[in-house]
Amino acid sequence: MACLFYGGRRDQIVAMEAGLHIRLAHPADARAIGVLARRVVRRWVLPEQPPEAAVLILAGMSAKAIRRKMDDGQRFHLAFVDGVLAGVTAIREDSHVFQLFVGTRYQGRGIARRLWQRLLRDSVRRAGTRYFTLNAALGAVPVYLRLGFEPNARARPAPGPIVSVPMIYRVDRQRQERHPA
Repeated sequence: MACLFYGGRRDQIVAMEAGLHIRLAHPADARAIGVLARRVVRRWVLPEQPPEAAVLILAGMSAKAIRRKMDDGQRFHLAFVDGVLAGVTAIREDSHVFQLFVGTRYQGRGIARRLWQRLLRDSVRRAGTRYFTLNAALGAVPVYLRLGFEPNARARPAPGPIVSVPMIYRVDRQRQERHPA
């Protein structure tokens, strides 16, 4: 699954923080997660994909598929702005990010960055995760680079016709770059 979000201006981030609430998703949230994810994917991801990839990408975004993923231990974090679902991120095995979506009207407000930071902290705390992988949608690669991800030359691209860029985030490397010896 390709992940996508677009960053925004710093002044918008400050304005959003007061009305932003992030929490872990519950099975009852599956339908809303699917609606948001499909809208974002149709708008931002599918135009850069071959037609045969659409079915594969959208199949994992039904409420039933999302509940099954939750039952399998995959975690979804949700971002709400004034009570409205604005973004979602999901991870499996505390290391592979397979969704990071922000609704189009909420993009550019720092929501994706906050979701990523929550997911990162949660996985490091829970499992001691040292690196994260994802398959980025082409349009999201520059954003992931700014977040500290880098292309992962040793990883295979997503199977089948899905077009994506395998990326990796190394926790120790990020800490070293922020706090040089």
